Amino acid sequence: ASGLPGVQVDANLPVGQYAERLRQLITDHPVVVVAGETGSGKTTQIPKICLSAGRGIAGMIGCTQPRRIAARAVANRVAEELQTAVGGAVGFQVRFNEQVGERTYLKFMTDGILLNEIQDDPMLRAYDAIIIDEAHERSLNIDFILGYLKQLLPQRPDLQVIVTSATIDTERFAQHFTDRDGSPAPVLVVEGRTYPVELRYRPYGADN
Repeated sequence: ASGLPGVQVDANLPVGQYAERLRQLITDHPVVVVAGETGSGKTTQIPKICLSAGRGIAGMIGCTQPRRIAARAVANRVAEELQTAVGGAVGFQVRFNEQVGERTYLKFMTDGILLNEIQDDPMLRAYDAIIIDEAHERSLNIDFILGYLKQLLPQRPDLQVIVTSATIDTERFAQHFTDRDGSPAPVLVVEGRTYPVELRYRPYGADN
């Protein structure tokens, strides 16, 4: 399936330079691990890359965040980049607050929300892809979800899973999601973006 028209990935961000490679990995593998430092753009751009790869049409792309404020902020940012309103193509759900519509393709939520949804939708039929963002934080919720997805994938071979992490624990995540042949999930490493820092020292004086 082709992706939604008009989805633009920010090529100025490091992850944007790997967009085509990530699309290919999404096409070829049910699970992909993306390693990238803060500033690489993985949180905002990977959901858009999934959209451009044709995900989000058979079901929503669900993207988990460890914190409520992050889920809302990222939803607002991605909606702005896609030139849509929150609650339209892009939505979010956190405790006590939900803005998700019938035409929502991208849904940002806390990992606790996804865990609760598993109780009512154990096959996660509402989702075409699941992105576990900041998986290196290794909360109980994240570990439960990763364990559940491993058990679910044989029953949902159509489900795409992307695990994003800082550059720690990536091999463990890859080994966790070995395929039937025993091959680990592919790991795409994206460098971060740094900025020069200038140090200035004031002369030591009476007002020190």
